[in-house]
Amino acid sequence: MDPSIQTPTPVPPAIVAHGLTRKFGSRVSVDNLSLSIYPGELYALLGDNGAGKTTTISMLTTLLEPSSGDFQICGFSGVKQSEKIKAYFGVVSQDISLYNELTCYENLKFLAELYHLPKEGRAARIDQLLNSSGLVDRASDRAGNLSGGMQRRLAIACALIKSPKVLFMDEPTVGLDPASRRQIWATLKDLKNSGVAILLTTHYLEEAELLADRIGIIREGKLVAEGTVRELAKKIHGMRGISIKLADDVAIDSAELKSKLDRLAQSLKVTVRLDALRNTIYISQPEGSALDIYLRSVFEWLSAEGVAFSKFATGEPNLEEVFMALSKSEAMQ
Repeated sequence: MDPSIQTPTPVPPAIVAHGLTRKFGSRVSVDNLSLSIYPGELYALLGDNGAGKTTTISMLTTLLEPSSGDFQICGFSGVKQSEKIKAYFGVVSQDISLYNELTCYENLKFLAELYHLPKEGRAARIDQLLNSSGLVDRASDRAGNLSGGMQRRLAIACALIKSPKVLFMDEPTVGLDPASRRQIWATLKDLKNSGVAILLTTHYLEEAELLADRIGIIREGKLVAEGTVRELAKKIHGMRGISIKLADDVAIDSAELKSKLDRLAQSLKVTVRLDALRNTIYISQPEGSALDIYLRSVFEWLSAEGVAFSKFATGEPNLEEVFMALSKSEAMQ
C-alpha cells in the first residue's frame, strides 16, 4: 500500500446510547436501548404513543436520569458529565417553550446572553437565525402573537442559538399546517448538510421517509428494528408486490371476498393484506418470481373472480407499510 495514501479517519458518532433503560416503579419505559447517530445524519425514532420515544429524548437531554446504561454526546458521558454535554445540544420539545411577552428578537437575544455568546457576534447570529427561519419581518412581534407554525420556527431558532452539534426534536411539526411543516423540513435538511446530528421523533411517516437517513422503530421501550427504509423492508418477506384499489361498490370486508383472497393466497403462495380505510388489497410478489408472470396471474384471478377495481400499482413498500408490519410483528430480528 502506498504510504502517501492516507485512509480517512472514521468520524465518531455524535450521539451514542449503551443499554439505556428507564423504569417508573415496576414499569419499564425504555428497555436496554442502544443506538449511534453520526454528524450530518437525521435519525427518526418511530413508535406508537407510549412506546418510549419522549422518555428516550428526556434521558438524552438530561431531563431524566437513566435507571441503567449510559450515553455520550460528542464524546462526553451524559451520566457522569451531564453539565458539560449541555453545551453541545439543542432541544425542540413537543410543547413550545417561548417567552410570549418578548419579541422574536428579544427571545433570541435573551438566550444569547444566557449562553454567554460573544457580544461581538450576538447580533449577527440573531439576524442569521431570523433570516433562516423566515421571521425577519416578525422580529419585533411578540412571540405570543405568532401563529403556531411561526412559534415552532422561532423555537427551532432558539434551539440553534448556540450552534449546537446535536439537535433533539420531539414531534416538532405536530399540529402544523402543510406549509409550515415543509418550511421546517427545509430547515432540517439544511442542518443535516451543515453537519448537525439530529434525533427526530415523529408520528408522520411521510416526514420520516422524506428526511431520515436511518429509522429506528421502538415498541414497548425496545428498539425492535433499525435501518434505512429499504433495509427495513428487507426484514419483512413478501412486501414487494401490487396494490389494488377496489371499485367503490366492492365490500372489502365481505366474507365472499375474503374467501376468494384466501384461495388466491394458497394457490399463488402469496401474502394478502386488506386496508379497509383505503378499500385496497395488497398482494405480495413471491420471491424469485418473474414480474410479468406474477401480474398475469393476479389479473387472471381478478377477471375470473369478477373483482372490480379502479386502479393498481406495483413497487416497493413505503414506510407506512414497513412500520405497520414491523410494529405488529412478534419476531423482529
